[in-house]
Amino acid sequence: MERYKVSGDELRNFYKDNIALEEVFSDIEMDLMTNNQVVCRYIINGLEISEADEAKFSTVTLDQVQTLEYLTENSRDLTGLVLRGWIEAMPELMQATENLARRMRAQGLKGLLKSIHELVQNCEYLIDSTISIKATMGDQFLGAHPLNWAATEEHSKKTVTEALRALENKDFILLADVLEYDLNHTLQMWTEHLKSLEKALNGEQSGSNNKSEQAGSHPMGRKRVAN
Repeated sequence: MERYKVSGDELRNFYKDNIALEEVFSDIEMDLMTNNQVVCRYIINGLEISEADEAKFSTVTLDQVQTLEYLTENSRDLTGLVLRGWIEAMPELMQATENLARRMRAQGLKGLLKSIHELVQNCEYLIDSTISIKATMGDQFLGAHPLNWAATEEHSKKTVTEALRALENKDFILLADVLEYDLNHTLQMWTEHLKSLEKALNGEQSGSNNKSEQAGSHPMGRKRVAN
């Protein structure tokens, strides 16, 4: 992780206008993308702001800025960490799904609605994350690792629909079967996608180290600030 800092005077001299930080944020982030970098955190006048607060601070104008700092990280490194985290979490998620199905057969739905809700949320988050990572990496990364993404997404939708219908009908036996067999099969399919993405990412990294390391002083291109 790297840290960069620019004064309010330098920003005002550069932009020649009392613009909002939203434009500055956009310039920094667009410029960093050329070197596979992303902003992890902004620090305005010594105050760290969360991602949730960025929208509020984006309306602050340059006349209110004394200093602007930002921390950056290599986007491929972050993507790799996310992929590895999901891959390592999948066996636990699949085991939890199987255990929930067994409990459901033994006791019905009583006391399990919260667990079912959490499981559905985790699965939705997994699928959304995987699709988002694939979109970020681009299809060209997957040339050597072809997988039928459309079929997996369709299977996921069908499984969720069947689970919701069984839950609505209070058919806990059918729901248990959907969780243990269909959902776990879906999770296994997504595991293969995650592993494919990780292989593709590692292959790309091994051939592009020079590109990611060539930006020594991080001058913000035309609009990149230096520390």
